[in-house]
Amino acid sequence: MSRNIQNLSLSFLVAASALVCHSVSRAADGIEIFTSGAHFFKRVVTNTNPQTTSTEKFEEVPGANTTIFVPPQSAVLVNVGFDAEGRCSGGGTGAAAANWCELSVTIGGVEGSPQASTFGPDTYAYDSTNQGAETIGSWEAHAFSRHRCVRNETNSPLPVRVAVNWKVTNFAGTAPEFWLDDSALVVEMSRGCSVDTPVGSAGINATTGAAKRLGGAAPSPSQQ
Repeated sequence: MSRNIQNLSLSFLVAASALVCHSVSRAADGIEIFTSGAHFFKRVVTNTNPQTTSTEKFEEVPGANTTIFVPPQSAVLVNVGFDAEGRCSGGGTGAAAANWCELSVTIGGVEGSPQASTFGPDTYAYDSTNQGAETIGSWEAHAFSRHRCVRNETNSPLPVRVAVNWKVTNFAGTAPEFWLDDSALVVEMSRGCSVDTPVGSAGINATTGAAKRLGGAAPSPSQQ
């Protein structure tokens, strides 16, 4: 009996490990080409409330998140755009205080591509302090987008949380202040999704590799 229990426990651990590995698997750093069909869903979340942070660990930006639902038995390309008026100031001066303010987008708990924060050290600087030269009056408008294929193999709509996250770097002992205002989060879904990772994508002269099809109807080149 004890041996059977041990075998069952081992089988469970192996299965659980496989599930975890599958859920956190990521494409290699480099070029990814996403192909999909027509958009069928769009949601826009705007926020006119100014807000600040000096957190050094990623936290969700208030008012810059939503939950979408992927239809049953389908694959979609989730496209996320974010723009806002921003400021990144303080945190000391000089070369030792070359700080910046970072943003990322998580789609279903996974960073959207390009995964700048997943594959460091090339994190995504939404703005910088310009070595302390930026002031509390250095307001600028910036925008970026992130993307991810999501597959729903169940017979029920799959909830997928989309969130913009923010944090700052701190190289001089005093964290800068990250300020955002008048933001707009745009989330779209299109039918079908495939991801192509070109051979040698870490270099500039990459050649096309085989596409990883995630299901659904991706368009032919003539339909794009």
